[in-house]
Formats: sequence, structure tokens, C-alpha cells
Amino acid sequence: MPEMNPNTAVPETAPENLTDWPEDDLAGIPETPIAPPDGQPVYPGPSEPSEPSGPSESIPSIPIIPSVPSMPSVPSMPSVPSTPSVSWPGFPGISIPTPGTPSITYYGQVRFFNASTNGVSLDVVLDGRRILSGSTFATVSTYVRVTDGFHTVIIRQTNGPVLYQQTLAFIAGEKVTMVILDTAGGVALSRVSDMGCTNVPAGYGCIRVANMSYSGSSYDVRLFNNQIVFAGVSYREVTTFKQASAGNYTFFVTGSQANISSFGEIPVLVFTIISGSPCPGCTVNNPLLTYSVRVQPGNVYTSYIIGNPWSNLFQVFTMED
Repeated sequence: MPEMNPNTAVPETAPENLTDWPEDDLAGIPETPIAPPDGQPVYPGPSEPSEPSGPSESIPSIPIIPSVPSMPSVPSMPSVPSTPSVSWPGFPGISIPTPGTPSITYYGQVRFFNASTNGVSLDVVLDGRRILSGSTFATVSTYVRVTDGFHTVIIRQTNGPVLYQQTLAFIAGEKVTMVILDTAGGVALSRVSDMGCTNVPAGYGCIRVANMSYSGSSYDVRLFNNQIVFAGVSYREVTTFKQASAGNYTFFVTGSQANISSFGEIPVLVFTIISGSPCPGCTVNNPLLTYSVRVQPGNVYTSYIIGNPWSNLFQVFTMED
């Protein structure tokens, strides 16, 4: 046996009447009540009250507030009469011209008059459109429409060379006559406006004269009693319009007299006065040309003096504008 150290404590043997500590450490500890499923938790109070409970006191109920009486219904407002609809007069619609059919606002009118004495037939072409074909002296086309702007005019001998080619300006709303005249190298065009005679009194028409014969020429136009209607009409000149009452007039073309001015002209032609004023000593002697115009009320006439005495193509050609 080994020796024991006196300073070492020797464990005492456990008393035989002691029992082992149970395996369930929580034995004997009261269980906390568990709330049933979906229930409210319960306070774990003692199994028996420590003090007797006093008489139960009833909690006074909260008084119910009486309902507020409903407000009387507000009478509906009378309906406001509807404002009568105001129909405004319709404004005229604006028509937009479609390509190929220009409105009257966007085009003018032109015709071509052949006053050339060169002895060859002529064709007139406007922007590739033939206006006159095989025309001879004193031939005129009808008015054709032409849009506002610049257009190319070609004059050529029929089946022959080009005698004239120019790009010319045309104005919307204007009515013109383009006169073909002789030149040393071919032909030229002279523009004559067919506008200007307006506000004609009832029973009256308008007349004028245009000298488109040859360079250097100048004429007086007279009535049978030697009264001058137009004085000193020079080459390529177009006179102003004069009013003339309806009737048949005979005019005489003479060489111009230098001592006569426009102040000696008859301002207005009244047929009854002219036809009723015989003047045996006032006849026109040896006129160059004689022509007549039947004036209709409201119509406009231009008498063109064309050609020349030496070509046997000398005449007055009157057109209604």
C-alpha cells in the first residue's frame, strides 16, 4: 500500500440512504399553462388565490350616442334652360385647283395673229402645243389658256426651219393677241393687250385701231365726213379704246397729216349724229383703205391695219376681243 499524505483530503463515502438525482431535472416544477391553438395567452397565476376575492364589480356600459336625425333633403335646383344654338352662315369653301385643270385665277388667254407678208405658211408652237398650223397672211387662232409664268413660243415655216424662238412671260387674268410681223431676218411678235374697255354705257361698244403694217408707216382713220377718229397711228402702235353707239360705221384710212393732233379727234362716236350729218364737201378723197365695223352693244373691236401697198396684201382686219 502506498503511504498516504496527511495533507490530502480523503473523500467521504456517500450515505447509503441518499438516492440518485432523477434524470428529469424539471420534475416537481409546476408547468406553465399553454394557450390552446388560436387562443389568447393565459397568465400563470397561483392555483389557489392567496386572498379571497372580493365581490365582482360590473363595469358600467358606455352609453350609446343617439343617432343624429337625417338632414332634410335639399330641393333640387330648377334646370337651367339650354342656350339656343346659334347657326352661323356657312362660309364659302375654298376650292384648290387640281393639276391639269388650273383655276381661272391662275391662267390667262392668248391668241396668235399672222400678219406676216413673207409668203410662206407658218406654224406656231406654245410649249410643244401647236396653236397654228400652216397659217397664212391674215390668219388668227382662237384664244387658248396659258398658265401664269414663262412659256416658250416657237414660230417655224411649215415643215421648215425655225424663224423665231423666245421664252415669254404671261400674266394670269390677262387676255392678249400676239401679232406675227415681218423682220429682215425672219419674224417677230408684237403683244397687244385685249383688256381695258370697261364700264361701257348701255347701247355702246368700244373700238380701236392697231397699225401692224410695216416700219415707218403712219395713218389717220376718218369717218365719211372727213372727221378724224384716230390721228397719227404709227407702226406697232395700238390706240386707246373709244366708245361708239351701236350701229354700222364706215372708216377711211389715209396717210397721216403732221398738223393734226389727237385734240382734233372725235371723243365718242354717236351713230345717229354721224349718219344724220351729211357733208357733201367733206368726203374723203383717195383713201388708202376702207373698212366697216358693225358695233354691237357691249362688244369690243380692234381693227388691225396689216400688210403693205406693194405686196397686194394691204388690208384692215377687224377682230372682236
